[in-house]
Order: sequence, then C-alpha cells, then structure tokens
Amino acid sequence: MLECYDAELDALADLAGDFDFLSTIEPEAWISRQWTEIAAATGWADELDTAIAGLRRGRLGLADVSATALAAFRRVARGRLEDESRSDRARVRAEVLATIGAGSGEHLWRAELDVTSVASGVCYGLTQWRPRPPTVKASQLVGIAPGVAGGSEGGAKTPSKGLAAEPRPDVVTLPQRAFLADAGPSYFGPPIPSTLLHRPGCGWQTPLRLCLGTFPWVYGHRLQAPAPGLGWRSTAAHQPAAVALEIASGLWQPSGNLRQDAREVAAQWKHWRAATAPLVGSLPAAEGSVQRAGGLYRRGMVLEVFQGSEELVGLNGPRGFVCAAAYNFVQRRYAAFFAMRRALVRARAKLIPELRGILNANPDPCLRQQVFLAQVFGG
Repeated sequence: MLECYDAELDALADLAGDFDFLSTIEPEAWISRQWTEIAAATGWADELDTAIAGLRRGRLGLADVSATALAAFRRVARGRLEDESRSDRARVRAEVLATIGAGSGEHLWRAELDVTSVASGVCYGLTQWRPRPPTVKASQLVGIAPGVAGGSEGGAKTPSKGLAAEPRPDVVTLPQRAFLADAGPSYFGPPIPSTLLHRPGCGWQTPLRLCLGTFPWVYGHRLQAPAPGLGWRSTAAHQPAAVALEIASGLWQPSGNLRQDAREVAAQWKHWRAATAPLVGSLPAAEGSVQRAGGLYRRGMVLEVFQGSEELVGLNGPRGFVCAAAYNFVQRRYAAFFAMRRALVRARAKLIPELRGILNANPDPCLRQQVFLAQVFGG
C-alpha cells in the first residue's frame, strides 16, 4: 500500500512491524514497542518500565501508554537542568517548538521556520558577568590646578585613596542562537537555497530546520552520540526536549500520522537513503561474514556493531560522521511512520469518524487515491 510513495517503503515499514489497526490488542502492543525502543535508544528505559508497570496489569490503551511514557520522559527532562546563565535558552526552545507543534500538522517531520516569524527571533540571552569599566571622578585626578576640582586656594586637595574605583561586576546579556543552523547539505536534506532578507540579532541568515520526526537526532549534520536533542536542558517551567518528543511521537500515532503529508516524509527518506547508501553499501553483510571485534556490518536495513558500541562506531562520509546508533534510530523512526500509515490506510473504511475526517482533509494524493479506491470498490 506504500508503493505510491516508493517501492521500497513496504520493506522499510516491516522493520517497525506490521499490525492490524482494527485489532483490539495489536495497536496497543505496537505503540508500546515503539516507546520501548525509543527509551532504550535514548537512555531512559528504566524510567519507562517503572512508569508503565501499573498499566501492564490492565488493558493497555494508546492514550494511556503514550501519556504515561511522555510523563516519564518529562520527569527525566526536569532532572537535566539548564545552566543558570543559559536559563533563557530553555524557554525560547520550548516556545519555538510549541509554535511549530501548533501548526497544521502537515509539515512536522522536518519543520522549517522563518525565524523572523517568532518574537524571540529564535535567540536567547546568554548572561555573563563582566567587569564594569572603572569610573574615575575628577576629584580623584592627580596634578589638577588648584581650585578646579574643589582644591583650596593654597594647593590641590589630597586625592582619595587609589586612582580609580575598584571594578565592579556587572551583568551582560549576549544574544545567542537557541538552535544550531542546519542550512547546508546534510544527510537530511539539500541546502536551503535562499537566505533571509532580515538578519536577527543573533546571526540567523536562514530559516530554522529541525527534523522532529527523528528526535533527538534533529540536525542532518550532527548524527554523532549523544544525540543533540538530549542536550536540550530544562528549567522548572520549560522542558524543550519533552515538547519535541511529544511532537515526534505524534507522527507515528493515528491522528498525527494522518495529518502529516507523507509525500514530504517519503522525499526526505529518499534523500537520507541516497546520502547514506554508498556508505552502507560498502559494508560487509553480517550474515556469513567472519566478524571482528568493533567491526561494522549490515544486517537487513540496520547496522550491527560486533562486540563494540553503536555510539562510537559508524559511517564516515562527505556530510560527516553517522554513528550506528543514530543510523538505526533514524531508520526505525521512518519505518514506524510508514508502518502506522500502512495500517491506517488498510483500515480506512472502518476508522472512527474523527480519523476519517483527518484522512479526508489531508492533501496527500496517495491518500486521495486510496479513498477513491475504497469508494469504487467498497474496500
């Protein structure tokens, strides 16, 4: 059912596992497995297991599992505190991500935002302590003419101790970018062809690009470990990493998946596939190979490191280094999106009215084609 986008996407979707959306248990099990994979790959598996232990004793529901998982990650995120001098960065990041998430939902996988469209300009104030320039009073100068600075007629007034006041610390706020620029050629997309006519105060010259569908690996030129999004630290009031994960997880859940224009996701996956294929193609297959410790191998559509760390071993290419952990995570997130899309399209005739309405409103012609076929053939 995914051939409309690309002939290889059914095989990719199988990486996330197929399921019957109309089943009473399969969707819940599939959703739970996605959360388990994400938590294991990003370092909060124990927190997730603790959070959903109670749900396992009863019937798992899509909303319950996802809400519980997000709550667990928020607790993890609250423990990763932003440095006091950069506390404003957490606020700006969270507000920008909330602005992106409040959009139509058709373009969330790899969001592109004009930085001049938000009040902050996607800049935050970095607080630094700097010595204030010394203040010199006239009465402290030596060698002035009598009477000029309050001296008596008989001679100059004795200067106060010291030639100048002691330097005093002062707060200086410097505008900084809240996110990294990802405008050049990368594993996630081609370079941005145009620059902004207006340059905000912290140096943005291009729109902000964030690949939220593959959070926490959100930049196409930063695919090392640890993932950049895990470094988005929090304050008591703002948890930008949790906001981003909520957006990302929505893309492989029913309503969020149907809102996203899958043509964009397919186009971005094709770019990812083309950019990494020469690197992956040069690797030996895990099956039948004599494996060496620390060696990198292909196993189906993912990478395998034999007796080594997926975070340290990876691919070196013209667009930078891609660790095996990042490559596998990105592959699985694309797979999860299209596995959910396939299950929803297969169940289109029996979806609840809310989901049917979202499906019918999506401008994706591949969905339109499936709706037409369902009307003609009653499928």
